Amino acid sequence: MKKFLLVSLLCALAIPALAEDRELTLEQRIEKLEQIIAEQNKELKKQKLDIKKNEKKLSLATQEKTKNQDDELQFHGYLRTGAEGNMKHGNKNSYSKNKEYVGRWGNEYDTNFNINLSKKFTQSNGAWTKLAVQLESWSDNYDNSVGDSSKIDLTQLYVEMGNVPMFTGAFKDAVIVAGKKKWDDQQVEVLDYYYQEVAGTGLGIEKIKLWNGSLNLAYISNDFKDGELSNIEGEKAEDIRAYKAKYTYGNISGEVMYAHAMDNDRIGTISYTDPSKPNNPDTGRENIGYTKRDAADDGFYAGLYYQPDNFFGFEGKGQHYLQYATGLLAGEGIGKIDTDFNKRAANDAVTYQLGLGGTVRLGDRLHMLVSYRGLRAQDIEARKEERYIWVNGQTAPSYEKSWRVNKLETDALVLRPIYYINQNLDLWLEAGIARKDTEAYNGTTEDHLLYKISAGPQLKYYVGNAETSLRLFVTYIGDKTERRENGVTTKSTVEDVLTGFQVSAWW
Repeated sequence: MKKFLLVSLLCALAIPALAEDRELTLEQRIEKLEQIIAEQNKELKKQKLDIKKNEKKLSLATQEKTKNQDDELQFHGYLRTGAEGNMKHGNKNSYSKNKEYVGRWGNEYDTNFNINLSKKFTQSNGAWTKLAVQLESWSDNYDNSVGDSSKIDLTQLYVEMGNVPMFTGAFKDAVIVAGKKKWDDQQVEVLDYYYQEVAGTGLGIEKIKLWNGSLNLAYISNDFKDGELSNIEGEKAEDIRAYKAKYTYGNISGEVMYAHAMDNDRIGTISYTDPSKPNNPDTGRENIGYTKRDAADDGFYAGLYYQPDNFFGFEGKGQHYLQYATGLLAGEGIGKIDTDFNKRAANDAVTYQLGLGGTVRLGDRLHMLVSYRGLRAQDIEARKEERYIWVNGQTAPSYEKSWRVNKLETDALVLRPIYYINQNLDLWLEAGIARKDTEAYNGTTEDHLLYKISAGPQLKYYVGNAETSLRLFVTYIGDKTERRENGVTTKSTVEDVLTGFQVSAWW
């Protein structure tokens, strides 16, 4: 039976052999066929082993390729430049006019870029480290000269370390961060306004698992360039130390921060020359004086951030924030530690800010960016009192309340609808209106009504993760001011029509 089956199944293979040697008996022929089958089975097994080896090599090669891609040198950045034509006076400067209140498009003509480089290295045990560098430059001129106005600064230089073998439990996925960095910066794009940006050199640990969220902890140091300290102590900076914690759960984040100024208490009285003050009637020369400075040594900050996947129930994305700060962290620079706005805040300074905004879809081809922010601040200037001394030695009888700002109130609303014509062309409009009211320690008030409307086309290109845009614009912008001082009210209005262009790119 066995011989019959072999003959039947392998007849095709047997025919060539039989044709070559017709003298073999049936038994010999079957034996020869069995040898051929054994050799073919052996070869087949070898081929299967080779296939498995190749599959393994391919798998390893694929894994290695993914790893190499993850560890490649990353190159990202942002740039913008443009020019405006003042219809009345020509190109006089490239400063934006209150863009943090009335919006940036059609109101932004400076040159700015930042270049970001990073490289990740991974060990065989999975532990990894990442090196990151950011170079940034800003200039307010239209020429091509190279100088202080166009210098390049090193704004970030830090290291991240992850998958640390010693970390377990809540710290298993935590990342160590150390160096010069912008810690957790958050921006309102339509205003180019950062409501939270703590910049400095520090040490932190991020992504600590806590309940169902993550916790970030950081210690940050920043030294401000302070002319007042330089004049008195022969130094050029004052040292600020900040300690902050941020917890994120889903689309909600809460943050607290404490900061201490190491040198503010060393500046009590400042001497200065102030050309804005009245000249001495006897000599006709400008006067000099002294200012009492009581800058805060400490400050506290708390922020709540909410970014839902809708815009008040409509299709879109929300960006809302509520902030509170005291002392050193209060002032117009709330949410930061490295600005002139808050480094000279008084001990009793208090600031609140509410921001509501985001993006809402209004149709298949139309969406709109929205931003409202309101700020209330008091005692934001530590230089509360002044005493004048004439050049002939005569001294004012006593200190007087300063002309510097005590109270600040702002409300600003910006809308930017964008209509998509096709993949490469948009039509956009941006309208903003704001009030900015101040009251000085001496009782002088100054109220500003700021307004702007801009419109134009935008030509844009999306390639991969890169975007390049060219915007042409015409802008109508104005500022109505009402000032009340010593019972006298003065009003003024400054308006203009601007045309120009701006190009921007990010990748």
